[in-house]
Amino acid sequence: MSNLYRMRTPVALGLTVCLVAQCDMAPGPQPLDLRPPVLEDLTMAPQRLIFALLPADQVVGDSIRVPISLGVTAKSQGSPISEVWYVVQSPSSLEAPIATGQLTAGGSGRYEDSVVLTLSALNVKTYTVLVYAVDEAQRISGDMRASLPYYRSFEPGMPPVIDSLAIPDTLVRPAAGEPAVSLELIAAVSDPDGQSDIGQVDFWNAAAPGTRFLMCDDGGAAPCGSSADSGDKVAGDGQYTRRVFITSNNSAGTTTLVFEATDRAGLTSQVVSHEVVIL
Repeated sequence: MSNLYRMRTPVALGLTVCLVAQCDMAPGPQPLDLRPPVLEDLTMAPQRLIFALLPADQVVGDSIRVPISLGVTAKSQGSPISEVWYVVQSPSSLEAPIATGQLTAGGSGRYEDSVVLTLSALNVKTYTVLVYAVDEAQRISGDMRASLPYYRSFEPGMPPVIDSLAIPDTLVRPAAGEPAVSLELIAAVSDPDGQSDIGQVDFWNAAAPGTRFLMCDDGGAAPCGSSADSGDKVAGDGQYTRRVFITSNNSAGTTTLVFEATDRAGLTSQVVSHEVVIL
């Protein structure tokens, strides 16, 4: 299952997030009928689980059974959408997913469903929920994901803080036919409750706020969201990184990137913006 929902194509956001090999081999845009589906506006409710607040009928022995509402908008860029899947991952990469299934098609490209999750009542964990779409030509979209933290008691703590951004103000596009150039986006993030309390850091293009992209503090050791490598240098140092690529086909102009951090209690940092001028 895991090989199905890994992103295999660039993500367009005014900047282009993609794999190095793909940029070098195919720097231009794909024909419209060859592009995979695109996901937007992932919603999930509730956004965290607190044992002390669960209704009695959701606690069964050493387990909890809780309904989670999921929704996402899937847009076809060629072949019609065939299926939209969700995956609730185990906190351990060595264990099978906790739940998988398909979301139900609604109107205007919206796919939604209510999923009942069975989790250990004793393990305080954060679960990753992701969705991806498949079109009738079997092209797979990039995944969108959300974190679902579980707590035994209500302890919201303090929100994380974005301390600084390390991002160039200007970047020159490569000439036609030349390889893509990389741009590293780095956000220094801290949390008064400890670095381990940071749940995720993500960014988005201000012109497309419904699509967010994950940043990682993993030392480049694992896939980061839709990228095979985050570009992060040192794991666990609070420097959340995402490498993006600019090709000759990117439009010149100013792109405003927006950054936000979320802790494991669902508290969010201040929102920080940065403008990048593409020449």
